[in-house]
Amino acid sequence: GFDPKVCAKVWTDWEAFAQYAFNKSHSTCYAFVAYQTAWLKANYPAEYMASVLTHNLASIDKVTFFMEECRRMGIPVLGPDVNESRYPFSVNKAGQIRFGLGGVKGVGEGAVEAIVRER
Repeated sequence: GFDPKVCAKVWTDWEAFAQYAFNKSHSTCYAFVAYQTAWLKANYPAEYMASVLTHNLASIDKVTFFMEECRRMGIPVLGPDVNESRYPFSVNKAGQIRFGLGGVKGVGEGAVEAIVRER
């Protein structure tokens, strides 16, 4: 039900837009970030995954997804521990990820700071 001339004009405009909308400089930057991310995941897998988990603390679905990725990668994720955990997810000397207290529902940064201070 649209005028073919209008449709052709819109299509032509979009074709022209697509040539510069995602230009080479953007592509280069995204490729570089993808390379860095892949390198970190390959060379520092536990540290990388701990960072990803910490970055996604607010989303239980994402934490669950990335914990499954840790299992797939063979990286143990230990439960939260008042004697070892900090607010973010962290990596111990054995290369295991310790669940961050910030990922425990209802536990805020202030509470974690108090727990860490009392150790």
